[in-house]
Amino acid sequence: MKIYFAHPCFTEEQRDFKTRFLNLLKSALSKTPYRGEITIIDPFEHTPSIEGNSALKTEMAEYIKTECIRLLEESYLVIALVDYNDTGVAFEAGYAHAVNKPVILISTGECQANAMLLGSAKGIISNILDDEQIKRLTSLILFFYGTHKASRKRPEFN
Repeated sequence: MKIYFAHPCFTEEQRDFKTRFLNLLKSALSKTPYRGEITIIDPFEHTPSIEGNSALKTEMAEYIKTECIRLLEESYLVIALVDYNDTGVAFEAGYAHAVNKPVILISTGECQANAMLLGSAKGIISNILDDEQIKRLTSLILFFYGTHKASRKRPEFN
């Protein structure tokens, strides 16, 4: 199962968060029976860095949007970091909701997302870097992994 990780990654603080969060999450997932079956998709690994260059941003915008939507379509679940009020994250979470993909909102502190994001989320986890909250996220992922596996079963295999 692929999980799309929607997040801003433009400042040193955001890059540090991403590294810490992914290390914690991957470590937690590695301790589950499904460690090899769950993949985290980071859209920043699939698109060029364009921040700070408005001409390049305009030139690459369509490509980046198309690539991120392709990655969203390939994913079953979206984890969205709602800190920093990033419009890209809001777009990704909204798109995922529109195409019936579960969205889990995460935050480094108390989750302060807008009402539309909160209302469309299947899970909301504040203080995500806390060990207990990573465990909670891992449990949610495993729940959705179970529903994903169940939805892929064909009648002839039941």
